Parts: sequence; C-alpha cells; structure tokens
Amino acid sequence: MILQGDCFELIKEQPDNSVDLIVTSPPYADIVNYGQNVSIKKPKDYCDWLLPLFNEIHRVLKPSGSFILNINDNCSNGLRNPFIYELIHRSQNETKLKFYDTYIWHKRNGIPNGSPKRFRNMTEFIFHFVKNQKEMKFHMERVMEEPADETKNRSKYPWHPKGHGTIKDGERTEKNNIDYKPELVRPDNVFRFATAGKERDNHIKHPAPFNKELPKYFINLLTDEGDLVIDVFGGIGTTNMAAKELNRRHISYELNPKYAEFGNNRIEGKELEKHMVCAYDLNDNLVGCWDNREQASRATGVESGDIMRTYNRTKFETRGGYKWKLEIEK
Repeated sequence: MILQGDCFELIKEQPDNSVDLIVTSPPYADIVNYGQNVSIKKPKDYCDWLLPLFNEIHRVLKPSGSFILNINDNCSNGLRNPFIYELIHRSQNETKLKFYDTYIWHKRNGIPNGSPKRFRNMTEFIFHFVKNQKEMKFHMERVMEEPADETKNRSKYPWHPKGHGTIKDGERTEKNNIDYKPELVRPDNVFRFATAGKERDNHIKHPAPFNKELPKYFINLLTDEGDLVIDVFGGIGTTNMAAKELNRRHISYELNPKYAEFGNNRIEGKELEKHMVCAYDLNDNLVGCWDNREQASRATGVESGDIMRTYNRTKFETRGGYKWKLEIEK
C-alpha cells in the first residue's frame, strides 16, 4: 500500500518500535525533477532537509531493525559535492541511528558521463544504519554465493598455509595440508544490479526507479516473513512489489499523487498504460515512436542514455537534434 502525502508527516503516525526495515532512495540533490509539488534540494540544504527524517526512522524501527539508504552525490563547477559525507557524519552526531556499513551499487547499465575528464559514473552508495547492532536481524545464510572459478580451481590441490607445519627440535620439518573446498562463500559488498531503465520506458514514467532486486535483496537479508517494510520515498511502489513477493507487510509514502496512484495500481496487478519513446524534430514534427529507448537509439543514432536524460531530467531539452518524450501508446 502506498499512502499519498509527505513522508515527514506520515511517519509521525507510525508507532514506536514497529518497523523491521526501512529501505528507500530519496530524491537526489539538484538532479532530478520528481514532479509537481516535489522540490529539488540543493546540496547545501540537503542534510538539513533529510536529517529530521532520520530521527523519526530511529523512533519507529524495532531494536532488530535496519535502515537501508540508497543515495548518490553529484558534481558542480567541476568538483564533487561532499554533502553525502556530511550527511553520514552529521547523522552520527545529530541522530541516534548507528552507521553500520557501506555497500556499493555497481549499475551494469548506468547513464554515461558527458565529461571528457571523468570516468563513467557507474556506482551509487548504499548505506546501512541500525538501531542496535547487537540485536539486528541479519540472515547471511540466505545470501551465500557460489565461489569464483579461481577459488574452485585452487581448491583442487592441497593448500599449504604460510607458517603452518610440524616443528621438531626448533625447525619446521613438514607443512600441513589443508583440504580447502568451500561450497559457498560470503558475498562481497559490491552489488551488481541493473537499473530499471527498460521498464521506465514502457510502463514506469518515473525519473529514477531502482531495480526491484535492490530492495528485494535487503528485505530477504534483514527481515522475516510477516515483518513490516516501509519505503519513506515510495515512488511507484518498487519496494512494495519486492516485499509482496517475499510475503512481508509493506507501506510506502509518496508525495506525488500520480506516482502514488500508479504505484498502487501496479501493486494490485492492474493493467498499466504503456508508454512509447517518441522523437520530434526541432519544429515539433513527429519523427517516430519506439517501444523503448534502445530501439530509438538504433533508429536515430542517439545514445540510449542521452535519450533518457532528455525525457527524465531537468537540464536537457534536446539530444541528437531531436526532442524526446514519453507518450501513452494509442
């Protein structure tokens, strides 16, 4: 269920110690237009805006609960804005949430960076906060992975750990062999989820949907069936969809009424309107429409990421000599 309204107010209605997991991705600073009545926050104002919500999140979390925050920084005047690091630092001084860990989301199909003096920006931060690290739920056994091929190959032969062996008369005489054959290993802290770009073209008219696998991973890791999961910046209900699949109770808050309505329809399994990616020339004459931006890119020669930037971002009007729009399929 998505509740339409301001999350800073709606969360105040949630009882103390009642939520098992909050996983969310707030509006990014100074980048994305999230629709009418949703203001874009400047980096200098971002921490002052978001930190009061951290206090409410601490209040509603159970002692065993976690708060997963997907967020990213940006550049201005050729330099990185450090507000993300300020947010983490201030959260430890101004709220009771405890900073547990940092993960990296490697986006396999992220948006290209236009600067010739920067590498492609293919990562985002995922920060893990807790109320009590000793009581936190954490089901490592659910996310164990197959070892890499290199590890499997090494385990075919006896392993001689450095410094191990039998000592006789003060001298090491022979090494001990260890039969090291791991069946499963712990995952690393880099998550390789794709973005939701293709879905965004067809059904999800939202500027920044994340892949459902992101919230689903942490819901599986940090909660049990029947637990309550909340997304305070719910968007179009991606976290709800993941929680529903895993038999968790779920609530989201969303300020934009169109996104809230769309998300509730999506959660309930109702048929959704399909959007086409359409190109217009600079005189507003229709050039063509395609099912997704990959098809549009092949037809026009304009980079797929540039097409998406145009119809979802605030700083660009045209790309490749075309105006790009998402339009409902007729």
